[in-house]
Amino acid sequence: MSDTSLVEMTVVKVSPYLREDRPLVWLSEKEGELPRLLPIPIGEFEAAAIRMRLENDGPIRPISYDLLSSMVNYLAINVRQVVIHNVHRSIYYARVVIEKNHTIKDIDARPSDAIALALRTDSPVYVSHTLLNKVGLEPLETDLDVEHTLNRFYEFEAQISKSLNTEAETANIRPPKRNAEEAEPQRPPEKERDELSLLQHQLQQAVICEEYEEAARLRDAIELLVNKAKR
Repeated sequence: MSDTSLVEMTVVKVSPYLREDRPLVWLSEKEGELPRLLPIPIGEFEAAAIRMRLENDGPIRPISYDLLSSMVNYLAINVRQVVIHNVHRSIYYARVVIEKNHTIKDIDARPSDAIALALRTDSPVYVSHTLLNKVGLEPLETDLDVEHTLNRFYEFEAQISKSLNTEAETANIRPPKRNAEEAEPQRPPEKERDELSLLQHQLQQAVICEEYEEAARLRDAIELLVNKAKR
């Protein structure tokens, strides 16, 4: 695949898709007045590893991608580029192009792994023209920035989100109140919701870094906060 058939991308952000445990990594065309976006579904741990790098949030101990990056550097292997080149049945395919002793080799990889490595080795990320033309999100001329296009994408999924919410409500149907004193459960205050979100983020990082004692402590803190909100 020639360089002329590739489009250089930037890694914009990681965000949930419909619910927190279904993340998307968002890539955006590096050049162009109205850059196209490419959302790729990835796993939770891979999403956290990518988010760590985007936010310069270093782990307590090196995670697998940090280890791989250190080994690549030690072995004097140059990660020339990452290429996301195909999608089939909602599964995306990528390759990592490496160079060692003037020999170039393509390594098959998942996009999430390839992107996490590229961020740690300052390597460019490319998408094939064919793939971007096929599944890329075209921004509207009225979209002022990438965030507007992202918001529009989630608006398209409103019907699915509504369906998921309906299922969740159905699964938690409560019996009718017997008297006026039986109040509806209170939604956690905003401060507690922010604290819960922070604890969940820290728990995710602790598990990825294999800091299991810290993960257990955070799990207990989350449980206490959730139980407090239910009172």
